[in-house]
Amino acid sequence: MTAFSEFIKHVGRGEKGRRPLTQEEAKEALGMYLDGKAKRLQLATLLMLQRVRCETNEEAAGYIQALRERISPQWQALDVDVDWPCFAGKRRQPPYLLLAAKLLAQNGIRIMLSGHLAVDAIKYQIESACPDLGIRQASTPEEASQILGKDNICYIPLSAYCEPLIELLALRDLVGLRTPLNTVARALNPTAAPFAIHGIFHQGYEQLHAEAAQLVGDRNMVALKGEGGESERNPRTACRVAGVQQGQLFNEEWPTYLEGASGKHGEISGTFLQQLWLGEVENNYGKHAVISTAALILKLMGVCPDQAAALEQAGHWWEHRLA
Repeated sequence: MTAFSEFIKHVGRGEKGRRPLTQEEAKEALGMYLDGKAKRLQLATLLMLQRVRCETNEEAAGYIQALRERISPQWQALDVDVDWPCFAGKRRQPPYLLLAAKLLAQNGIRIMLSGHLAVDAIKYQIESACPDLGIRQASTPEEASQILGKDNICYIPLSAYCEPLIELLALRDLVGLRTPLNTVARALNPTAAPFAIHGIFHQGYEQLHAEAAQLVGDRNMVALKGEGGESERNPRTACRVAGVQQGQLFNEEWPTYLEGASGKHGEISGTFLQQLWLGEVENNYGKHAVISTAALILKLMGVCPDQAAALEQAGHWWEHRLA
């Protein structure tokens, strides 16, 4: 077995001597830590060295594999269509992604939402809004199966399926910077769903997510620079996405869907989202955010053949959601 210090040397040597870890090395390194064969300081050092020059697709893929091996097969056996990780939280807008997920679930698509309430305590976390929208939370695969059977949508906290990652995400507070594991958290797909959507904050990371997904064998996923870094499209701007479809990498751009709308929203709450869903309030930005986010999934799944058809279908579902 390689000594953990060797992984640090590979990444941290001088300019001419350093190199990224291979996928297998990254998997072994994180596995050693999870097995208690490396110290937290060693892992933090490795992650920060990678953070300085940005983790590679192979490093991210290796970490994903190491953590997926810690997820119970019972989670991976659930009948889910779309994996929808929510790890950024919202600050400028309510999490309209929840209405997009609810809309898809209402039309027969099984959605598994996941996240961690303490990732960014400053932002409004997606988990907080779920109760107002009737999106129930599960802590075991059995509970999730029952909820999905009735609602087609469920939320599971990170503590339920990959508790070791909680301590590692907390390194961000300790060192003041995100680590490669903030990328990896979005990519775990605990239920092995055949489709996934990832939201990223920094432009360019969508390609990293797509390439890492392909390396670990994921067949269909899409990543985008979402509103506030969440898995939600901002309809006021063009949207560049990267992903994997039928195992092949792809890139595409969705044009601006809503011209001239305002930016920051006043009320960020689950109550407001519930009112919007029920038609008790109107919000032009929110409506277009829901439709354009849902459309990404419809096109990825092949429910609709192109962007125009996906937007039309999502819009039709939205207009008839209360029928």
